[in-house]
Amino acid sequence: MKRMKRILCTLLIVVSVLLLCACKKDYSAITYKRFSAKMSDDLSYSVTDKSLSYEGIYERYISASKEGSIFLFIEFEDKDSAEKYMKDNYKDQKGYSYKEEKDYIVVTNSKNGYVKIVQMDNVVISGSTEIASNKSDVKKAFKELGY
Repeated sequence: MKRMKRILCTLLIVVSVLLLCACKKDYSAITYKRFSAKMSDDLSYSVTDKSLSYEGIYERYISASKEGSIFLFIEFEDKDSAEKYMKDNYKDQKGYSYKEEKDYIVVTNSKNGYVKIVQMDNVVISGSTEIASNKSDVKKAFKELGY
């Protein structure tokens, strides 16, 4: 009986460890095509590709807007350029929460509305609203995008 309990306990521990390892979130940047499709089809945002206006600065620049909320998808040439953009613009900005993890950077600000900016690989996605009641819509959109 003791042997059986030991085997079950060991099996339970192994299964728990495997489940915890499987729960690790896959952190990979969303593509501009997937961003555009999610924002327009799933979330009913009006999507505009402004890449030609920013040619030479960004690889891709797409905006999505709806009822007082705006999202920007900015694709840089490489990951280092995206990280530099985040650090230069937000790291020491007063009022912004800057969180740097291994795979990504997240910046938030809840003053006068809501702003969330996520950098992963060479992509930066920014979502913002000046209307406090739209905060949940911005959060929902980020969740839908996988961020």
